[in-house]
Amino acid sequence: MAVRSGAGTGVVVSLVVFILTTVFLLILSIVFYAGKANEMEAKAGAESTLSAYVRPNQRNNDSFKAMEAAARAEGKSVTQYLTDRYDTLIGFAGGDSAGGIEKLKGDLARFNLKENETLRSKMQDMFRDLNARQEELTGMKTQLTSLTDQLAEKDALLKQTTESHQQEMNAVEGRIAGYRDLTEEYRKKLDEAIDELAQAKDAIRSRYEGRVTELQNETDRLGQDLVLMKSKLDQLERARAEAALRATHPGMLVDGKVVDAPSSNDQIFIDRGSKDRIVLGMTFEVYSDENQIRLNPQTGELPRGKASLQVMKVNETTSTCKVTRAVPGNPIIRGDVVANAIYDPTYKFKFLVHGKFDIDGDGRPTETEAEYLRSLVINWGGSVISGDDLPGDLDFLVLGAEPPKPPPPPDDASAVVIDDYVRKNEAHDRYNQLFRQAREAQIPVLNSNRFFILIGHTDR
Repeated sequence: MAVRSGAGTGVVVSLVVFILTTVFLLILSIVFYAGKANEMEAKAGAESTLSAYVRPNQRNNDSFKAMEAAARAEGKSVTQYLTDRYDTLIGFAGGDSAGGIEKLKGDLARFNLKENETLRSKMQDMFRDLNARQEELTGMKTQLTSLTDQLAEKDALLKQTTESHQQEMNAVEGRIAGYRDLTEEYRKKLDEAIDELAQAKDAIRSRYEGRVTELQNETDRLGQDLVLMKSKLDQLERARAEAALRATHPGMLVDGKVVDAPSSNDQIFIDRGSKDRIVLGMTFEVYSDENQIRLNPQTGELPRGKASLQVMKVNETTSTCKVTRAVPGNPIIRGDVVANAIYDPTYKFKFLVHGKFDIDGDGRPTETEAEYLRSLVINWGGSVISGDDLPGDLDFLVLGAEPPKPPPPPDDASAVVIDDYVRKNEAHDRYNQLFRQAREAQIPVLNSNRFFILIGHTDR
């Protein structure tokens, strides 16, 4: 019974120890869980506070890490580092950190800072403008120096003239003083000599003034004669230009006839050859008779022929041509006339080609296309007048695209802008001046389209 009683006691003790241990572990679990809940709540609060300064997805950005490293290197927090940088930037731009960016923008508004324009780009524009003004000022200083030097030269010349005049006066005064120093015995003679000198001086002055007046009158008369001669010259130029005009338009004269027009092919034979200065590639317009080649007085347009030809083979007295354009139902027949504005078997037409041309129709007039037109005139027997002046014996004026009238530059425009405006304005005025002069002198004015119609050129 004693052994059985001792075994029961041990079981009871073990059971009690197990229960106490379980209770202790339960208490520890409750304590630890309560502590973990507090820590999780504190962590959530810290995360919320930190998110007000930087979002979780922004903390791994390279830029944020760089700012974090820079702040750590300076022994500052990121917020303090960014605040110091912000104050430094506002101060560098001349603003007040207390006023912020909006106040700084308001302060910079007087510099006409546009929306989305940076302070750096505005300073670059102002710096370039300052350099342009500085260069203009330097040029003005150079002109001032040149004018100052010229003024100094004039002053030196005036001084030299004054000194020379003074020396002459001193010499005369010396002679007069010498006479005054003569004795009383010769006073009468001295007075007479002084009177003679005064009379001679007056006579010289009178002759000098009379000569000046005579030369001035002669100059006025020559000026009047010059004006009169210019007026007569203008009249003679107009008379010569009118006398040079023929009853028929030079480009409308018949240059040849069709001598054969086989119906089996597109080859046409004309009565002009190498002895008539025909060259390969030359083109002609074909008309049924010469009366069809007339300028329309209402529109100023020239009629297109019923066909266009191009010379393919040149003989001595005839040439073989191919048909490059034809009107259906209106065939070329023997006896039809051909015309080309550039070519004439006995006369060399003179052309003035002015401006830029848009022959290829791309909307961009160029000088290269004007040179191409000049080469056609020269290659086909015409003469191109150089320069931009209208001679009295001109046969045709060919004008390109009219230069647009440029708008006036602003008051603060640079010298480059002003020079460009002057150049474009002069080109516009010169174009219209040539047009008016040609109309007054009754010289035919052609554009590229009318020119090509006259010569029968279709390869454009």
